[in-house]
Amino acid sequence: VHKMDKKILLIWMSLLTMLAGAVNAISVGYFSATTVSHVTGLISKVSIFITIGSWEFIWVSLRVILAFFLGALLTGFITGERAFELKKRYGFIIISLGLLFIIPYFIPEDYAILLLAFIMGMQNGMIVSFKGIVVRMTHMSGNVTDLAVFLGYRLRGNKNEDRKTGLIPFIAIISFLIGGVLGVLVYKEIGDVFFFIVSGLYVLVGILYFITRSRCIDKNFNGIPDELE
Repeated sequence: VHKMDKKILLIWMSLLTMLAGAVNAISVGYFSATTVSHVTGLISKVSIFITIGSWEFIWVSLRVILAFFLGALLTGFITGERAFELKKRYGFIIISLGLLFIIPYFIPEDYAILLLAFIMGMQNGMIVSFKGIVVRMTHMSGNVTDLAVFLGYRLRGNKNEDRKTGLIPFIAIISFLIGGVLGVLVYKEIGDVFFFIVSGLYVLVGILYFITRSRCIDKNFNGIPDELE
């Protein structure tokens, strides 16, 4: 993979992370304070609701968790394996996400939340790695941990730790943060029309993926040009 291809691939992943940050911020800020890009808090809510016997709220949280689960399940079925390669199916998944983002504009909030969770589950189900590092594009706990551990190693004096193992999660965190800020600012101005913008951006990112794929000479990242395999 040429250096320029790697940079474009990193940009592609950063844009997806930024969009996920925007979607989750909108969900938390304007849609029943519900996270859709991850389910840790929702599972904790279920635990709390069980202790107080609030069965209605248990079902509300479980529906979102199930929607996220089904989205990830679908992506897993489509991709079929954990090893990341520049396959066409990833581009089609991203463009499909873009098309799905039009739907929340037309449906009630309760169903929109479920669809957003399903979409985020699909995105999170894409096992994407950059230079051997798994990139988390919809939630930041892992990225914060990876960055902290990297800094801990460096502070201890471990000079063998590659800088990219700290740089990549740092870029992901910043991308998610910027996406959240921009998402909230845009949503304040245009309301649910926001979803059309997000839809178009996902489609553009999918097109960028296909452009990157067409230019890449080592799509499975094994160090051997595709034409020689």
